[in-house]
Amino acid sequence: MDIFEAKQRVAQIIEENQKQIIEVGEHIWKNPEPGYREFKTSAYLVEILKNMGLEVKTDLAVTGFRADIDTGRPGPTLAILGELDSLILPNHPECDKTTGAVHACGHNASAASLIGTAIGLLKSGVLDSMCGKIALIATPAEEGIELDYRKELMNQGKIGSIAGKSQLLREGVFDDVDISYMHHLSSGYGYNDHNGCVNKKITFHGKSCHAASPQAGHNALNASTLALNAIAMLREVYSNDPYVRIHGIITNGGDTVNIIPDTVSMEYMLRAPTVEKILSLNERFDKVVMYAAKAAECEATVETVNGYMPLYDHAGLGDVIRRSLEFLDPEAFFDDNQHFYSSCTDMGDIATVIPAVHAYAAGAKGTGHGIDYGIADPFAAYVRSSQINAVAAVELLFGDAQTGKQIAADKKNLMRIPEYIKIIDSINKTVSSTDL
Repeated sequence: MDIFEAKQRVAQIIEENQKQIIEVGEHIWKNPEPGYREFKTSAYLVEILKNMGLEVKTDLAVTGFRADIDTGRPGPTLAILGELDSLILPNHPECDKTTGAVHACGHNASAASLIGTAIGLLKSGVLDSMCGKIALIATPAEEGIELDYRKELMNQGKIGSIAGKSQLLREGVFDDVDISYMHHLSSGYGYNDHNGCVNKKITFHGKSCHAASPQAGHNALNASTLALNAIAMLREVYSNDPYVRIHGIITNGGDTVNIIPDTVSMEYMLRAPTVEKILSLNERFDKVVMYAAKAAECEATVETVNGYMPLYDHAGLGDVIRRSLEFLDPEAFFDDNQHFYSSCTDMGDIATVIPAVHAYAAGAKGTGHGIDYGIADPFAAYVRSSQINAVAAVELLFGDAQTGKQIAADKKNLMRIPEYIKIIDSINKTVSSTDL
């Protein structure tokens, strides 16, 4: 079997099994679970993989897992990733009515592609012509939501990172991985670089009193209002940077209308395209908030938790993904990193230490993270993405894996995992205006 026949074979097998693959994607769509809560989703996928004869390591980063397909011959280890978690969007017409969870970012397609990829590689007979290992890794908690819940998991010692891929790096799941990629559902094909980010939990502390005598207290809501205006002015400093983003919400503005609030809390996310800009923005943001609290005769505590590292995709691996799509659909358009996205993904953490690509596959409709989001084309979303994964794996690991080895060699130029962990841990800290 030559490489052309091998690619044809895996694509054919996946297409022949499209009914099962689509059913997996639709099942996950109908059973959404947000990050570090994906217990049912994980168990469902694990059972399918075990029934295919794979050994699965579970309970990784709480709900993640890894299943290896070993060719039995030495070569690079390729990790193909699938994301498990949903968003929470209670106004979406297809959300879980109890939790508000919904896959309004398409991670159900990413997770389903793990099954489709496994079917193609295991049932096609192509493994006899390949070397190395394919690690199918399910990653939880990509969406940076429910900060209080994740901080509680951190306090319990269950996680050290709020993002799933970062936590998997901490646990050594990627220590042997040389190359990695995944497909995220979108309206088209391609890959793009992304911002990194940090997450903020801000608490303003004042003094409560009767609202009819406000002079007797210190209004924490006033402190937050000053901070909101100061943050808006801080944005002006970065007005020439097209990628810096500063956005947040008030999570608690007081308890009763006739009491001057003594505690007000906010959550914020700061996004920027480099680690240096993230660190600079992080420091300036903290000062703006704390001095605003002081100006309102209150105090503020700012807790910072690292979110994601900036994502810079590996161009050579991106070419492999593009060629795989062209093999399957020569007429399809592929965006070769023509735009930098101001959004973030924890695939940036993987790409910091391993040659990686966060690719996109078509099949979505509506607005990402919006109430009109859904699956427009189940074949593209679940089946085609599986085919691209498997065809790319064949190109990387076919024969003596020359293509894979060339890309894997670039790992030496990237940050080592211990150094990466040291950097993100340095970001995780709490500062207070009482220290000013």
